[in-house]
Amino acid sequence: MNKILIIGESCTDVFIYGDCNRLNPEAPTPVLNERYENSFPGMAANVLKNLEMLGLKAVFLTNKEKIVKTRYIDEKSNYILLRLDKDFEVDPCLIDKDIEDYELVIISDYDKGFLPQKILQQILNKSKLSFIDTKKPIDNWIKSASFIKINEVEFQNPKNDIRLMNTELSKKLIITLGKKGAVYDKELFKPKKEVLVRDVAGAGDAFLAALAGHYYLHKNIKNAIDFANLCASQVVSKRAIAYPEEKLL
Repeated sequence: MNKILIIGESCTDVFIYGDCNRLNPEAPTPVLNERYENSFPGMAANVLKNLEMLGLKAVFLTNKEKIVKTRYIDEKSNYILLRLDKDFEVDPCLIDKDIEDYELVIISDYDKGFLPQKILQQILNKSKLSFIDTKKPIDNWIKSASFIKINEVEFQNPKNDIRLMNTELSKKLIITLGKKGAVYDKELFKPKKEVLVRDVAGAGDAFLAALAGHYYLHKNIKNAIDFANLCASQVVSKRAIAYPEEKLL
């Protein structure tokens, strides 16, 4: 049996590229002449794909409903003209897995209804080792998590329990800062190499997969953060959804 479980909402990420050389004469909007289209597994499915590209296998528990995020992009500039989401709440997760059987549980919670807070708390309480990335406000329900990956904007959510984040969770929080790296336990971890950022889509998913996978194998969170920074840097240096060049096995 695979010893890693990934839980979270998944979607399809669609990228439509074209040429944008003129404005719409009917309104001050750009006109995109479509050239080609690419699609990729997104959200938690992208975490799974990144983990597989790094060399690890996992069991995947996700929604059945189809969520689609479509980006319309000027190919020359890589500028996103519009993102169209076919988005809706999904049915709550039915836990048909024995959480205790897994050595690592990775949760990618986009807060679409698949993982209500009560279910998340149950999963975390039963997990031997857990990494969570959530769009929900940080509160007591998350205390059982081993580590919490959160980006800078979500960290500043006024609904978060700041006292809890500064005390009990202070050594569990990994705060990602984009090209500046990440902060853990008041220490800044900068990427070892500066890269030209072409597209940030999927960077957080790559960071989460690399962070959790590396720690699972080596049990050193600081080294795992450095590895996650490296993988995220490789992803943002390419267009659309991309994957790390590194391997864990």
